[in-house]
Amino acid sequence: MGARGWFSGRKSFKQGLALAEQQRLDEARDAYLRAAESGSVNAQYNLALVYVDLGDRRNGILWFRRGAAAGDAGAMHSLAVQLDDGTRKEADEAVEWYRKAAALGHAPSQYNLGLRYQKTGELPLAERYFEQAAKLGHLDADVSLAGLWLGRGRTGEAEEILRRAAEQEHPGALGFLGDLAGQAGDTKRAAGLYVRAHAAGFSGAAVNLGVMYEKQQRLAEAEEWFRKAADAGNPAGMYGLGRLLVGLDRMDEALVLFRQAAGLGSESARHALRVLADRKKK
Repeated sequence: MGARGWFSGRKSFKQGLALAEQQRLDEARDAYLRAAESGSVNAQYNLALVYVDLGDRRNGILWFRRGAAAGDAGAMHSLAVQLDDGTRKEADEAVEWYRKAAALGHAPSQYNLGLRYQKTGELPLAERYFEQAAKLGHLDADVSLAGLWLGRGRTGEAEEILRRAAEQEHPGALGFLGDLAGQAGDTKRAAGLYVRAHAAGFSGAAVNLGVMYEKQQRLAEAEEWFRKAADAGNPAGMYGLGRLLVGLDRMDEALVLFRQAAGLGSESARHALRVLADRKKK
């Protein structure tokens, strides 16, 4: 590419940045496209992002591929994220791109690989990738690593990580610390940690509060917290609230919640619906 093409591409890239910042995405796309066609990897990546924002997944993937082929770890990661939401074949390809980006030291890809291996039960691999990402300062990976260590009895090391993350109001860390406080019998401290976790965006903490208050027979408070989780779309919150309402003989409300939770994949809710259907037959 000649000097004129390089300067033209750079000018188009800057125009794309300004237009994207103003949310003028159609115009930003056109500016980035001019820069991307001149060979700018950054423009290719930004162009792909704009296509995704515009709902054009096919072209988003196309331009992420170009950036990934040029060796850009961010493009590899973003390509993998897009493929992860696709067919089984695309999801398998996503793993390969995550691995390539992870090998280049890309912490979010390392973290996503850790999550994937944790989900499939390959915990040594999950731990390895969480640890790699944590060393690069990825806070979610650090907390996930601590969660694995709790399961392996490395409680002291895990708590040290969780306390540091909790100082930054990390919802997962606060939730884990709430669990530990509850297991130690300090329900007051556990409740305080769960409230903070919920405020930081962890709807599961509201479920934990609901369970805690239900065990203490503080049913009005249990209902309040289960409802907060349910309203946030948490199926465990829907199921917990439904179970509580069954005990309060509020069956119509409970059935609605069980159906919602079952629709979101809750096996407990599906079982509750079968049990209630069997009772009705009798």
